[in-house]
Amino acid sequence: MSDLASLLAVTIPLSWAAAVSPVTLSIFLVIMSMTEKPRLAGLSFYIGAIVVLLVTIFIGIFLGQKLSAASHSDPITMAAIDIFLGAVLFLLGFRNLASKEHGKSNNILNRLQVDPDSSSFRLFIKYLSIGIIAFLMNFSTAIFVLAAGRAIGVANAGLINDSTSIIILIIITLIIIEIPLLFFIIFPEKAHKVMNPVNAWISAHGNIVTGLFCLGIGAFVVYSGLQKLGIS
Repeated sequence: MSDLASLLAVTIPLSWAAAVSPVTLSIFLVIMSMTEKPRLAGLSFYIGAIVVLLVTIFIGIFLGQKLSAASHSDPITMAAIDIFLGAVLFLLGFRNLASKEHGKSNNILNRLQVDPDSSSFRLFIKYLSIGIIAFLMNFSTAIFVLAAGRAIGVANAGLINDSTSIIILIIITLIIIEIPLLFFIIFPEKAHKVMNPVNAWISAHGNIVTGLFCLGIGAFVVYSGLQKLGIS
């Protein structure tokens, strides 16, 4: 198996795990339903999300390279990291299941006070900021993206392979934004009719979906760490 194939075998599953983000999708759909300029709003939000992901990926790569350089990429160290990440996911899962808060997207919009009469540049900055804040708040996605970045750093497969992995990682992670964004750009009128019920359902059940997902993936990550220790 080539270096790129080996790297993608690790990063692609993490990318799909990072893509599960009902709260972020809800924020995006609220923005798109309220704005009179869906293309500008959606693309600005998307760019903000990319900025956060790139920073998180490069932090992960830096940590992975440091682990590799310090000879801490051995199975025991990697297993300990997996178990720690799994424990964090368990905490996030239980927190989401126990949370009774809804309407976080509306709170973000109220704080930033998006004014549709502002200039295109100011709207770009506002929606860019919302995208950045939304993904800074998204801890479950950050954990998986950080883990993928760490894997890229440890593998150190070369500039082309690393760049390809990063691009694929971002595309898959943001697919939950990319699909509705394309829908709003190509079919703006139909998009509002279809996405409004979706947003209503996510607002009511997003915490439960995220919580169960974090618990499931957390269990898998812990099991993977125990396997590296030869326990399971």
